[in-house]
Amino acid sequence: MDPNARNPHPRLGHPSTSITDLFRLDNRTILIAGGGGAVGLEVAKSVLETGGDVILLDRAEQPLNTEGEWQRVQDAARQHQNQVLYYACDITDPSNLQRLFVGAISQTRFPLRGLVTCHGLSAGGPALDFPTSTLTKLLDVNVTGTFSIAQLCAREFQRTNSAGSIVLFASMSAHVYNKGVDTAAYNASKAAIVQLARSLAGEWGSRVGTQLIRVNTVSPGYIRTRQTAETLAEPGMDELWSEGNMLGRLSFADEYRGAVQYLLSDASSFVTGTDLRVDGGHTAW
Repeated sequence: MDPNARNPHPRLGHPSTSITDLFRLDNRTILIAGGGGAVGLEVAKSVLETGGDVILLDRAEQPLNTEGEWQRVQDAARQHQNQVLYYACDITDPSNLQRLFVGAISQTRFPLRGLVTCHGLSAGGPALDFPTSTLTKLLDVNVTGTFSIAQLCAREFQRTNSAGSIVLFASMSAHVYNKGVDTAAYNASKAAIVQLARSLAGEWGSRVGTQLIRVNTVSPGYIRTRQTAETLAEPGMDELWSEGNMLGRLSFADEYRGAVQYLLSDASSFVTGTDLRVDGGHTAW
């Protein structure tokens, strides 16, 4: 039976495709916002290892390389004969974002087929005293910036008539209160990302061009990165966060590669509007 029979929107992959090939990203370009940080660079390396090219956008002038993270990405690109491009970008500046996006796309070998947004701004403090100016900045980065880059990518999918997969990083903080820290504004911004993904998935799943655009979220748990180092240095905080999940430890940046690879690839061809929680069971108690 023709897998696309009676369906104007063809499925991705084919029953005869091997499970290994389903996870590959050959001849695709994947854009990663926040690509200069620990998680973004791990995702980039995975894309390069499975046949894709990568565009990295980040507010930092240079990618993270304190422990050779950027070097490993460059090594993967050379080893697999794929391309990685890096651009410093302010995702909250529409004209800057548009200009860099167009310039980056013009340098690619393959059509844009995926977006991962692992950029983000965190800010905490008692809600009674939390500055609304900080809230505005946080929402500009986490919500407006995410919407803007997703919109640009969806338009590019439509322009090239390409199927696309969008993976937005939310957080377990979108689903629960974080015991031990006051982060109401941040939590609200991540809850917005979960709802944004559902809404975009419904709108773009079958009504943008002739190709499918899938939109999903990943909700990470606590990650050991330079951003969390200061908080974890506070007495008892490492133990509190570790004991908050079912595995009794914090995660590392490389542990999100598999979830993102699944959602970007044809292995998740019938998955959209879904939140994949990679939190060690923190929200499952």
